Amino acid sequence: MKLVIVGAGKLAYYLIRELESDSEIVIIDKDPQAALKFADYSVSQVINGDGSSYQVLKAACKNADMIVALTDQDETNLIACQIAKKHLSVPVSICRVNNPKNQEVIESFGVDHAFSETQILAHLIEQEIDYSGLRIVHRIQNSDHVLIEFVLSDKADACGKSLAEYKFIHDSRVVVMATKDGETITPVGSTVMEAGSQIMMVCSVKDIHPIWKAMVQ
Repeated sequence: MKLVIVGAGKLAYYLIRELESDSEIVIIDKDPQAALKFADYSVSQVINGDGSSYQVLKAACKNADMIVALTDQDETNLIACQIAKKHLSVPVSICRVNNPKNQEVIESFGVDHAFSETQILAHLIEQEIDYSGLRIVHRIQNSDHVLIEFVLSDKADACGKSLAEYKFIHDSRVVVMATKDGETITPVGSTVMEAGSQIMMVCSVKDIHPIWKAMVQ
């Protein structure tokens, strides 16, 4: 695989250390000192130049499989990915987002994968704190809804009730259930919820706390 990395910072340095040694890696950075630290490392080429420049990218992206833009400037990262994808036929673009508010905008411009370190950390924290016995399994893209998983408490009012008769919080809904014996159930209106059943549910982020209090705590 040929990988082009724009931005010769610490993130790029540690990323390269984790990659397979047989990957062909090209590093681009405007700062000659920043780029030079990779000269003796396992990279194929180090280019001192502007990673948002068409001419610089044209030379670097020939036969490239992927571009990863990791600078601390969101605009530079977006432009680098756009040029590589739209004009140089690089199949995959990955873009670092320094300001989480820019993520939606960057994704709307056709970047394949945009990631915010701040949001990644926030998601990890959300999954680990506050809700003992309940975890966030998946975040639904372009939505404020998540997939959660928990074991129904024997104290919950939902115990012994069917999905049709139980009043769920807002638009939350059960998508999969598993009995204490491990039997997986595709739920319908007549499905009865029993204490100890494992439940996977789609709900809004803002409804996680009341669901936890009503069905898990």
